[in-house]
Amino acid sequence: MNLTFDKDLSIEVVRTKRRKTASIKVIDGAVQAIVPDQLSDGRIEELIQKRTPWIRQKLRQQSETVIPKSKEYVSGESFTYLGRNCRLKVLSGNNREVKLKGGYLNVSVSKKSKDGDIRNALIEWYEEHALDRLTEKTNRYAKIMGVSPNSISVRDYKSRWGSCSSKGEISYNWRIIIAPHHIVDYIVVHELCHIKHPNHSPAYWKSVKREISDYEVYRQWLKEHGSSLVI
Repeated sequence: MNLTFDKDLSIEVVRTKRRKTASIKVIDGAVQAIVPDQLSDGRIEELIQKRTPWIRQKLRQQSETVIPKSKEYVSGESFTYLGRNCRLKVLSGNNREVKLKGGYLNVSVSKKSKDGDIRNALIEWYEEHALDRLTEKTNRYAKIMGVSPNSISVRDYKSRWGSCSSKGEISYNWRIIIAPHHIVDYIVVHELCHIKHPNHSPAYWKSVKREISDYEVYRQWLKEHGSSLVI
């Protein structure tokens, strides 16, 4: 079943017996309403009409999202570290090594190396530096906020920037280290606040705002630019 609201808003309605409540998803510019099998057409239209402003906002955000171009692992390609633009310089060497020097990411690899080897070397370098910088930032903010994380690690998350377990174990997506400092700081504070508030309640967001008053700006930046944080 498809519903059309105005000329530019088409919504696919999926009925299922496995749902007791309705939900709406906006993915890659397509809108889908998943509803209980017995929900009437009138109730469905009423629900969608109520959520239309939210749907349009999501569609607008997705249309403005930056689509990153594929990287080329050759000298001169641009990479970013903590918001600073760096140029890749591929050098020949016996040992695989990456150094940041004078605005260049110098990658030493053997002459027989392929693009995958260069990319893997860069990822290892980013992961190592992500752990160092995120550990430093986390410990610094933890003292300010009066909390104590039990552990700090980095992971290769696909769809989240960080996580805080019920035991206070914090892990970050290493790719966040590509973003500017203030974005990284927001993610750190976001996870630290979960030590006291294991949810996204009003009290949680109040604690985030206490440390970063304009955190909404950084949340929006991640929605628009998060997909560009790639190696």
